[in-house]
Parts: sequence; structure tokens; C-alpha cells
Amino acid sequence: MNPESNPKRDRGPVIGGVVFITVGLILLLEKLGFLPHGFALHFWPMVFVVIGIVKIAYAGGRPTGVVLIGLGVFLQLHEMGIIHVNFWDLWPVFIIVAGVVMLWQALVKEFPVDSSNPQFDSLYVFGGGERQVNTKEFKGGSLFAVFGGYKIDFSHADFEGSHAVLQASAVFGGGEIRVPETWLVSLQGAGIFGAYEDKTRHFQPDPSKPSKTLVIKGVAMFGGIEVKN
Repeated sequence: MNPESNPKRDRGPVIGGVVFITVGLILLLEKLGFLPHGFALHFWPMVFVVIGIVKIAYAGGRPTGVVLIGLGVFLQLHEMGIIHVNFWDLWPVFIIVAGVVMLWQALVKEFPVDSSNPQFDSLYVFGGGERQVNTKEFKGGSLFAVFGGYKIDFSHADFEGSHAVLQASAVFGGGEIRVPETWLVSLQGAGIFGAYEDKTRHFQPDPSKPSKTLVIKGVAMFGGIEVKN
């Protein structure tokens, strides 16, 4: 199966793109006068609700998602004047929530994911993860982090043909990708207030064998993605 024809592997970047386009359109309509002044600011807590829904639906983070949705709904009701609570009286709650999330992640994610699947699709929202790819038939993958990060290790992986494509994006987050020295790396990602860095070295012990190239695409916005050996 051609990895570029698999729609599931691109859902992370698609979700991020839709969210950013929607927010941008709302801000643009407000600036052009089609929406009341300050309209977007009144609905900023909905960002937490959207991220919470994505966390539950795609990232498997139900506890974190529920907390984010609850926080977003509470702040939205406060912003609309339906409930009246002094925000600064509740700031310790955020420390408690952060502690619960950290504890949960520590209990359920003690070890990196050992993957023998030729394809994968990972989304990290307000969290992170590690993945060790050991398959010798890697066909492509997708990584997307929002306010989070990821580490992926291809040291013991391989793929058929001359190249494979990895979609690696991060928004207000970052990523680390490790590849074998025998692989070439072609960075084709876009950096928007962020960057992709190639710190790899290439060594081909058998010049008669064809070179293999890992093509990395995506967007790094307010974050960075580093590729190393």
C-alpha cells in the first residue's frame, strides 16, 4: 500500500490545519468588521474544548481530554457572565490538574512504544511519547504534536525502495527523530517561527548498495524538530 494514499496517517496535520484555518478566519472576519470587535477574545476558552475533544478522539488521552473540556467550559461560562467566580481564587486548581496529568502519564507510559508496524499515526496534545520503530518494512508515518513533543527512534528500522516519507509536525512543541547513519535525510518541512534541524552524518559501508533517503515533511510552528543519529 502506498503510504501517501492512506488517509488515516495524515489526520494529525489535517486536524491542526483545520483548527488554525478556523481561528484565522474568525480573526480575519473580526478585523474586516464582519464580526463585533472583541468577538474572538470572548471565545478563547473554546480552544481548550477543541483540544480536549481531539485528545479523547484521536490521542487516547481520555482523562486529560475530559479535564481540558471541563476547564474550557468553565472558562467560557465565566467569560459569558453566566457564572461569576474570581479566576485568581482558583489558580491552585491548575497546579492540581497538572499534577494529576503528570501522574497519569507516568503510570500509563513508563516505556517507549515498541512498534513493528510498517505504518503509524501518532498525535500528542498537551503530552508526549516515545516510539521505537523496529520494522524492516517501514512504509511511512505521521507525527503531530500540539503543546507537546515526541521522540522516535529508527536506529533498528529499514524500508524497501530508495525513499520513505515521514510527516512530522509540531505546534508549540517539538520532536526528536533518530535515524541510522546509512540513511540520507531530506528535510522538506516548513518552519514558521520554528525550524527543522538536520544533525545527521551519513556513512555508507557498501557503496555498491543504493542510498536510502528519509523524506521528512510537515510544519514546525513556534517549535522545532531535530533529526540526529
